Amino acid sequence: MNQIKPHAGVTLIELMVALVVLTIGIVIAGPGLTTFGGSSKLEAQSREIQNGLMFARSEAIRLNQNVLFCHSADSLVCSAPPSAGWSGWLVIPAGAAIGAETGPVLRANQFSDTTVKVSSGSVLASAQHALRFNSQGLIRIFGNNTPLSDSINLCIPDASLKPNLYEVRFNSGGRLRQIVTDTDGSCP
Repeated sequence: MNQIKPHAGVTLIELMVALVVLTIGIVIAGPGLTTFGGSSKLEAQSREIQNGLMFARSEAIRLNQNVLFCHSADSLVCSAPPSAGWSGWLVIPAGAAIGAETGPVLRANQFSDTTVKVSSGSVLASAQHALRFNSQGLIRIFGNNTPLSDSINLCIPDASLKPNLYEVRFNSGGRLRQIVTDTDGSCP
């Protein structure tokens, strides 16, 4: 009448086998998770820049005045980026010169992740790292009305990361597109 009930539970051997299987899974999946993390960083910062460019264009049209999207180290005025690359960007009504912007800062962003290198394409670099959106939403070089088409490049200098280069390309008409590529680990 009194029956002995077996104890329900896990034996030490079963626990050890489960830990070995879990460890093998982590070792196999680890490098893939690192790649995913790097790609998501590039994707997120690329989207932030694209959103900033679209915002600058819409504000130029809405305010019916020139608006700048430019590199900014302090989120207050436009400035040339250091040799390490962009540290942030700024959207602000255009002033008489780069660094002498007028009006309130409309939007700003500082990059918190220093593993992602952000740089200007060659045409944008020669245009003082600033895009001027006119009241029609067209992108022009600051100081004159020359159309500006180029890219902002986001890269992680790691050949094992695929893809490791995102380009936010823009044309003088204000159209944006993103190009994703692999490099040998070097960044433009």
